[in-house]
Amino acid sequence: MAPVRTFDDALAAELEGARSGIESRFLAAGEILVRSIEGIDTLITSLDNLIKALDENAVADTTKDMRVAAETLLGLSDNHRDRLSAMALLGRHREILAIHVGDMRSSLAYMRAFTVNIKIVSSGIAEAGSTFESFAQEISDCIEAGREELLQVELDIADLKRGLVAASEESVRLDSHLRTLLPALPNQLGESAGRMAQHYSRVLLVADEVAGIARNIHKRVVRVLQALQIGDSTRQRIEHVQAGLSFFTRQDAGSDPRYASLCHALLKNQLAATKGEFDKEVGEIERAMTDMADQSRELLKLRDMAYGSHSEKGQGFLDDLLARIEESLVLVGEIEGADSAALKTGRDTAEATAHLNTRISAIQSLKNDVQYMALNTTIRCAQIGEVARPLSVIAIELRDHGHHLEVAANNGLTELDALTAAAGTLAAAGQSKGELSATEALGIAARLIRDARARTESEIGILVSRGEEVLSILDESVERLAFDTEIGRKLDRVADYLTDSAVDRPLDAPEFAAPLAEFLASAAALYTMKQEREVHQAFVQWLGLDLAVRAA
Repeated sequence: MAPVRTFDDALAAELEGARSGIESRFLAAGEILVRSIEGIDTLITSLDNLIKALDENAVADTTKDMRVAAETLLGLSDNHRDRLSAMALLGRHREILAIHVGDMRSSLAYMRAFTVNIKIVSSGIAEAGSTFESFAQEISDCIEAGREELLQVELDIADLKRGLVAASEESVRLDSHLRTLLPALPNQLGESAGRMAQHYSRVLLVADEVAGIARNIHKRVVRVLQALQIGDSTRQRIEHVQAGLSFFTRQDAGSDPRYASLCHALLKNQLAATKGEFDKEVGEIERAMTDMADQSRELLKLRDMAYGSHSEKGQGFLDDLLARIEESLVLVGEIEGADSAALKTGRDTAEATAHLNTRISAIQSLKNDVQYMALNTTIRCAQIGEVARPLSVIAIELRDHGHHLEVAANNGLTELDALTAAAGTLAAAGQSKGELSATEALGIAARLIRDARARTESEIGILVSRGEEVLSILDESVERLAFDTEIGRKLDRVADYLTDSAVDRPLDAPEFAAPLAEFLASAAALYTMKQEREVHQAFVQWLGLDLAVRAA
């Protein structure tokens, strides 16, 4: 009897190893798969966020704003051309005004000389007394006031010239730089807007595909978790085999080798049925796990699509475009600075022309005073007679030059009107033609590109991380389960031992009917599975005994 008990104890120990292996491995597999579900849920959430961020309307709005920025940049060229033209026109009117001011200076110089002549000639005419000297002094004072006004006019014109020359030189310098910016950058912005739309459309399609894959994996993981119940049922059925070994060895008949062989045959069938269902379910689980691990590699499709492959530096065309924009912002800032300077020059010129107009009008008014004094001189000469004729000639010359001064002043005032209009044209050329300045438009484009990149970086970063994590978890699950190595082989060894010691044909041993009935009754009290009762019923029929197999 002792050898039988030792043998059965060894089988029980082997079964205990399989049972505990199932308990630990299936528990570990469940924990791993629950982790994978958490990772997949995060993955699906990120994919949904990415899909929302890259929906058709969001991408369309982004590309529209980028094209607006491109159009605004193209307007820089027109603004710059208008500014250069306005400055050139302003410069020409300034030069013409300077000519008229020169004529005014010449007229005043002649008039001043004639006042000196009046003093000299009148000093030799006794009849004139001090009258002509007084007239000459008044005229001289008037002309000197005019010369002071004219001096201020010339200083104002010189200041205006310096401002125009500096602004023109800066505009010419920027003109060459502007050619490097336009139309290359606007064209690149427009092209990139289209490429961005196409790129994100592809990303969106892949994201949608990957989301479908993730949801499918999620469903399959849930089914595998449900299938892992085979572990619990197999553990219970192993425990039932262990209980059977323990029970029959305690029976009085258990010491009979024939009865032991009979019980071994029953337990062998019970274990074979258990192993068959275990192998079938585990095979499905392992195939599903392997398939899911393979599918999870598809989750990483977005990794290569995150930024495109157009950059030599590997940063993506968005990074290249952003770098180009940031470089161009410096130049655009200078150009807009020139626009602001042009606007200021135009306004300053308009203010200067107002002052010039006042001064030239004051000089023009001198003509009336001078001509009135010259007329009085002529009349007085006529009264004196022939001796005063030379003085009369000088007075006539003075009146003529007063008329020249008037013509030059009128021409100067007319040119001032043209200068004022040109100043307004320059000020208008310095104003932005659109709702946005080029700097604002470029800033918006840069922000759009950063946002577009950030959207993908954030969500795809999570996607790649979670995708790799899920892949690692599922690969770990395949390795950690290892059901065949850890559990299946132990069950096979026990089955082989039972097969070697079990009867291979029915025994003609009616004396075993009672202990066998007792054995089946104890099993019925313990077993809860229909499959095990079916195995027992088939065994009883094989023996040809009239024994009842009761339900628990």
